[in-house]
Amino acid sequence: MTRLQVRPVRHGQGDVDVLALAGELDLDSEDVLATAVAELLRARQDGRIRNGELPAQQDGDARRSRLVLDCAGLTFCDSRGLGLLLTIRQTLQDRGDVLVLADVSPQLLRTLELTGADQVLTLADGVGEALLPVAPPEPRTDDASA
Repeated sequence: MTRLQVRPVRHGQGDVDVLALAGELDLDSEDVLATAVAELLRARQDGRIRNGELPAQQDGDARRSRLVLDCAGLTFCDSRGLGLLLTIRQTLQDRGDVLVLADVSPQLLRTLELTGADQVLTLADGVGEALLPVAPPEPRTDDASA
């Protein structure tokens, strides 16, 4: 069992933060990721400098901040880890921000597909793709007559 490690990655884009994950995301380690994300969000809210730059958003700017979780080093994710990823996604969405999972392993992708989480989480093949602009989500229409 490899305890989860979370490492911030610099990439030079002020409106995007990247956290690299390595190890297992499970009941015993979910607090590591939760703490790292909470600290990042607290820093954003306090208006502190992110990634060595001033925040990119200006009044009226349509761009949304993005958190990319680089999952290349993630070796395992249990149901608690999946629940945490969904909680992070919802927290960011409530703030008008976006969560992107990059470089998801085939095993994690299978779990996301089986649970339907792949329909609500934004996935990217790699960090480079995750850094590309993300379109705002389409509004859901649950109207059966449409």
